Amino acid sequence: MAPATPSRSLPKSNFHQSIASAPATREPASAVPLLDEPALQPQKDLASHSRGHVFNHSDHVIPPRSYHGVENLVIVCCHAIYHPDASSPSFPLYSPLDERNWHLAPFQKSDPESRKPSEHETYLAHINAGLDTLDTGSWAGKSLLILSGGVTKRSLTPLSEARSYYNAALAQAMSHGHRHGGRPRRLFDKGQILLEECATDSYQNLLFSILLFRRTTGIYPKEIRVITHAFKAKRFLEIHAPDIQWPADRIRVQGIDPIMSIAEYESTNAGEKRFGQAPWLEDPHGIGELLGQKRKQRGHEEEPAQELGAGLEASVSLLLIGNSVAKLPWSITASL
Repeated sequence: MAPATPSRSLPKSNFHQSIASAPATREPASAVPLLDEPALQPQKDLASHSRGHVFNHSDHVIPPRSYHGVENLVIVCCHAIYHPDASSPSFPLYSPLDERNWHLAPFQKSDPESRKPSEHETYLAHINAGLDTLDTGSWAGKSLLILSGGVTKRSLTPLSEARSYYNAALAQAMSHGHRHGGRPRRLFDKGQILLEECATDSYQNLLFSILLFRRTTGIYPKEIRVITHAFKAKRFLEIHAPDIQWPADRIRVQGIDPIMSIAEYESTNAGEKRFGQAPWLEDPHGIGELLGQKRKQRGHEEEPAQELGAGLEASVSLLLIGNSVAKLPWSITASL
């Protein structure tokens, strides 16, 4: 028997490519080549000293990846960036519960005057809800979790939102005593957590995650669960899903809102209708002046996004460049 392959000490920013392109045990549904993963080499342990104790990321065996029986997609939409460097020896000292360890927009930050808590607490709740679907409940054992979010703050960091959420999950596990990353590390190494690092808005969170699932498992998902803010449910269920012809009975939203007062609740919902829903009703693919400019400001790049559709159905490639398409592979499958 061939020896098992040891993992890297901590996955770095290019590691998701090997996960996404690794061969699955299920035969692909069409001719999309899944690239062989390069051999992973062991690295030296990382160590840091805290109160006289040594922290080690020790090498461990990566189990073989299998997508047999996997049919459901769980998407966690990312909204900010947890910025500590996961490859640094001091990484375990940076708690994801500390607001200072996140790059947040002004409206996401805490406000001592009004006693508004920081929204990074909600992002951790989204992450944990996503992890829970993989090993508890009716979707356990038949789902993939995709953390979706691109490099939206290039002036501050080259780190993607998706990568940073995974790092936050690692840091949280370490804070609970799991020195090697605990549950998120185990699930990531098994290929049950994937990172979608191109999306810059909610439409792309949905579409790009569907395509990454297809490229990884060889099939399109049977059911989708989107974990995001509850106030965004209508945007996904009534705008994005219909626009890409995703069947209405095969997508649900698990909404977890930030902690809000009545004034904040009313303001948030009014803002979602005006700025979150109305622009998408006018421009469903997000390619017009307003939404297209927002994508550019958030670092959207055409080429990496187009690569998600490479080798897939022609209708998918057309959709990726903003064309309306009569039939898409998932809508055809649903009608059979």
